[in-house]
Amino acid sequence: MITIQLTKSPCWQQPSEAYIIFCDDKLASVTPTAPLSTIEQENSALIEILKRNRFEGKCGQSFAFTGTLNAKLATIIFIGLGALKRGHHHELESLRRGLCTALQTLKKLRLKTACIALPESTLYGLTSAQLLHHVVIATHMSTYDFIDFKPEALKDPWTVTLLMATENTADAATALETANLIGQTINKARRWADSPANVMTPTVLSEEAKKIAIAHNLKHTIFGREKALELGMGGFCAVDAGSDQDGKFVVLEYKTTVANAPTIALCGKGVHFDTGGINIKPTSGISGMKFDMSGAASVIAMMGLFGQLKPAINIIGLTPLVENMPSGKASRPDDIITCMNGKTVEIRNTDAEGRLILSDTLCYAEKFYSPDIIIDIATLTGAVQHGLGHFYTAVLTKDDQLASALLAIGKATGDRTWQLPLDDDFKEAIKTDVADIHNNGSSAYYGGTIVGACFLQNFVEKSRWVHLDIAGTAHDVPGINYVGKGATGASIRLLTEFLLNYGQYKD
Repeated sequence: MITIQLTKSPCWQQPSEAYIIFCDDKLASVTPTAPLSTIEQENSALIEILKRNRFEGKCGQSFAFTGTLNAKLATIIFIGLGALKRGHHHELESLRRGLCTALQTLKKLRLKTACIALPESTLYGLTSAQLLHHVVIATHMSTYDFIDFKPEALKDPWTVTLLMATENTADAATALETANLIGQTINKARRWADSPANVMTPTVLSEEAKKIAIAHNLKHTIFGREKALELGMGGFCAVDAGSDQDGKFVVLEYKTTVANAPTIALCGKGVHFDTGGINIKPTSGISGMKFDMSGAASVIAMMGLFGQLKPAINIIGLTPLVENMPSGKASRPDDIITCMNGKTVEIRNTDAEGRLILSDTLCYAEKFYSPDIIIDIATLTGAVQHGLGHFYTAVLTKDDQLASALLAIGKATGDRTWQLPLDDDFKEAIKTDVADIHNNGSSAYYGGTIVGACFLQNFVEKSRWVHLDIAGTAHDVPGINYVGKGATGASIRLLTEFLLNYGQYKD
């Protein structure tokens, strides 16, 4: 558990067990109100100690020093940021990672109070409130720990109070409140996605969605297979058929009081466990399939956030929640189904199930809400990891304006994206002689991520549409300490910035 408070006073004036100081490659504090000379007054050999321990302020370096401050024993954690000349977005990401290193040190030492001397915001081309926003979100992400099934850890969880020394600005408190809510939203989605499939079933997550709707005055619609059959949702029903767990289709609606506001639909893939169905995955590929509902987790968590922050647009969250299981009731290769818009699909691979449930979700969004923009978030293809690894979410859209906005936002928030071409040449990969399209894609075309998006494109007729493939970024991202192990809450930072500040990006 973490508590974050603000102070306008210099860092050194605050009583604390620990202090976190950011330095450049000249061993100078990048916070004017927290010069190292203040520490040297009580610790005369400080610079020599830093140099002897090979701390030079380079990016990625850290050093924890125990000395005295204000005549009291204190731990001072130095974090190197380097030369601060490589570009604001890169440097902001280095700050997030350096902050996480400091917080990990606090946790290791079981320290429960710390004061953070935030860097000067102009070094990042930001206001102090904007820098605080990014730092607070990263702080929540850094301190997330999935210990729900570790009884011993639950008996004595680490709690910490952080005091952030920042510039005296009127909007700092607002920035803190908003960033706290975003950070908590990210961690809520991570906890859902990290939970095992025997615990986090479609029914359980639909109940969580209902609680969010009631708590934040959102309209909610939740139905199962019977209603889906009435609506002609052949894709949803085909995947749902094989499981003993009841599938749920969840719709949450946030309505603004602003007249003539645009409507944005968020569609999140929610496969709570993906065995591959009849085309069952090998053992090496089946572990970790609890994360296949990460898109739905992000969408449902964000809807609770929007209910609290009340942006000046209408937002609809739609999540099909199912399991993809092999059984006597499961769909088979060669089956032909009819989706909600009347298009027929030949199932060539039951392990390409995410696009089946999203097909009906996209149709439902357009039929009942006529949104200006639809954004779907899905762990759709393993192929995206071969192209972009774990560090970039794939953006596929015919709308270059939206793509450019999401790429820019991704750089600023650290929730990075990269555009892949949604080229018409790939449409040939899903043609079949026995139905309108098939769901697998011809191996002759490769480009599995693009082919998956080409399939989904068949189910959006009028809205501006963006597909986000988070299969590489949703979980187990290596090398980025503040996202840690397990679920990451992919695309929440990206989409909250886009939607909360939609007026900046709409044109």
